[in-house]
Amino acid sequence: MTPSRFQPKDGRFLAVVLLLIVLMLVYLAGIHWWFVAPHLQVSSDMQDLRDQQLRFRQTIAEKPEIEKRLAEVRAYEQGNQAFLSETDVNAASAALIQRLKAAMSEHAKDESRCQNVSTQSYNGGEEELYKRVTVQARLKCDLEPLAAILYDLENGKPYLFIDQVMIYKQQTYTPPGAKVAPVPLDVRFNVNGYLRQPGKAAK
Repeated sequence: MTPSRFQPKDGRFLAVVLLLIVLMLVYLAGIHWWFVAPHLQVSSDMQDLRDQQLRFRQTIAEKPEIEKRLAEVRAYEQGNQAFLSETDVNAASAALIQRLKAAMSEHAKDESRCQNVSTQSYNGGEEELYKRVTVQARLKCDLEPLAAILYDLENGKPYLFIDQVMIYKQQTYTPPGAKVAPVPLDVRFNVNGYLRQPGKAAK
C-alpha cells in the first residue's frame, strides 16, 4: 500500500488559504463597498472641489488685469477708424455716396470724361460678422480717372472695399473718314463699408 502524499501541514496551509479567501470576500462584500469605496469617492470629490476653488481664486485675483485689458479693447474699438462712423444703414449709405462724389471731384475734372450715372443702396449679399453697407454705382468714365477714383476709395479711412466690378466698352457708329473720339467706359461696381455693429452671422 502506497503511503499518502497528503501531509497534515498541507491541510493547515490549505485551511489558511481558504480562510484568507473568505476574509477577502467578507471585506469586499461587507466593508469595502459599503464603507471604504464611498469614503474614497468623497475624498476624490473633495479634491476636485479644492481644485475648483483654487482656479476661482486665481481668476478673482486676475480680475483687475482682465478688466484693464477689456477697457483697452473697448477704447481701441471706439477709436478704430476702420468702421463707418454712422449708426444706421441709411446714413452710412449717404456717406458712401459722398465719398464717391468727393473722389470723382478730386480725380475727374472733366465731367464729360467721367460722370456719375447712378448710385443706390443695396441690401442683399451674404450675412457677415459686422453689418455691411453697400452702394451700387454706375459711372461713365475714362480708365485713368477711374483707376484713381477706385484707388482713393479703397485706401482711405474708414476702410471701403470695391467688388463686383464690371466694365463695358460702349460701341458707337463712326462714319467713314470721321475722326474717332474716345468713348468713356461704362463701369459698374459696389462700394462696401462696415458699421461697428454685429451682423446676423455673429448672433
